[in-house]
Amino acid sequence: MSSRRILVSIACVALVGCASPSPDMKKEAAARMQMGVTYLEQRNLPSAMRELAKASELDPGNPEIDMALGLAYQARGDQGKSEEHFRTAIRKKPDYAEAHNNLGIVLSNLGRGEEAIREFEAAVSNVMYPTPERAYYNMGEEHRRRKNFAKAEESYRMAISLNDRYVDAYLRLALLQGDGGRSADAARTLEACVSLVPAHGPAWMDLGRIYLFLGRKGEAHDAFQGALANSTDPALRKQAAEYIDILGQAKR
Repeated sequence: MSSRRILVSIACVALVGCASPSPDMKKEAAARMQMGVTYLEQRNLPSAMRELAKASELDPGNPEIDMALGLAYQARGDQGKSEEHFRTAIRKKPDYAEAHNNLGIVLSNLGRGEEAIREFEAAVSNVMYPTPERAYYNMGEEHRRRKNFAKAEESYRMAISLNDRYVDAYLRLALLQGDGGRSADAARTLEACVSLVPAHGPAWMDLGRIYLFLGRKGEAHDAFQGALANSTDPALRKQAAEYIDILGQAKR
């Protein structure tokens, strides 16, 4: 074969490799991605990685596959590879809010707080992002780690304003207030939480402890009853029952 024929053959291979995936390939890639995500949810990481890697081969331009791969590597504890895939997803889709949020989490875990906050801000700036409260919550966590408590409180409150049933934001805000010596504010935050999400046992438990600290024993008793009634966690139920027993003995 002449050198010219070899060059033509190589060019043809390159063109085939760069060709857009066919509809059937995209369909198979989507199916494999979904299977990979299902395996990921089941904590079956080897199977998840196998399906997602194949999906990426079939449809290399799909940012959602890179997003899923980033989550898989994150679950494996490989923050570097996770960051790489989230950045690839963003390069392919710059306004990918979920990828910005998840990249922010990775950067925060790596101790790169300022970069993390920029990613969370990029996520919430997308008006099409369906769950901006998550990015605001994560922003609050990073501000709290950096001891910027005013910014942390502002972020938690933004999360709550966007989703008034986002329990984690209430719990973190109450913890921040309690640690800052604002126990009465913490009690009001948790009261608002259980009024909107009454079936959340841990919120009742935290409220009971705050009431107890404030010397409001009757309300503490009722809150621990709420924790007992709204939790199936054996450890939490045991703690609530012990508090109720102690408060009952104090009345005798």
